[in-house]
Amino acid sequence: PESFASRVRERVGARVPLFTAMIAFEKQSNIPFDTATFDNNILWFASKSNSKPGMDNDELKECWTLVSTPEYAMEEIEKTPMQDPKNGEFIPQSTDYLTTVPGPDLKAAFFEEVMSKHGILQENALANVPEVVHVDAQRWGSAMPCHRHLGKDSKTRKVISGVPYDSGRFHLAPTQRQKCRHGDDKTILVDEDLMLFQ
Repeated sequence: PESFASRVRERVGARVPLFTAMIAFEKQSNIPFDTATFDNNILWFASKSNSKPGMDNDELKECWTLVSTPEYAMEEIEKTPMQDPKNGEFIPQSTDYLTTVPGPDLKAAFFEEVMSKHGILQENALANVPEVVHVDAQRWGSAMPCHRHLGKDSKTRKVISGVPYDSGRFHLAPTQRQKCRHGDDKTILVDEDLMLFQ
């Protein structure tokens, strides 16, 4: 019921959105790390899938998972909303959009980081990387909950199509604490009459 849903929305607060992309190289890239975080406007994190146990088979393509910054995701969600502005209904993500906008953006940011002297490798930047034979992407509108201390007056909060998002990066916490029925400080919302727990 809306009465309970509104309480959950109020308690949960803003969402932290992200985009992810997976790229596959034709052959080994010789990128000299398995995972990294970046000081980049678009790219936050990258991890080589082949470095996972059991995934180091030479017959497999070298694959990387790329994770956007929350700021980039908020900008993209503002340009291509997740909710219909008229009725608030969810708009499913389009493969065409994902593989022509966020996927290539994340790939380009990753290449800039490993092939530019201004990137993470600096003077050891690679001269080139192998051909990319596959790019896929995913939108995570609610990738993580907003950080506990970021309230409605957060400078990094933005409401897009009626949904609050926040790109502030601090220690993660599931939800804000609130006083429950017996005055206990809890992180769970309970409506025993409706038997709903959030």
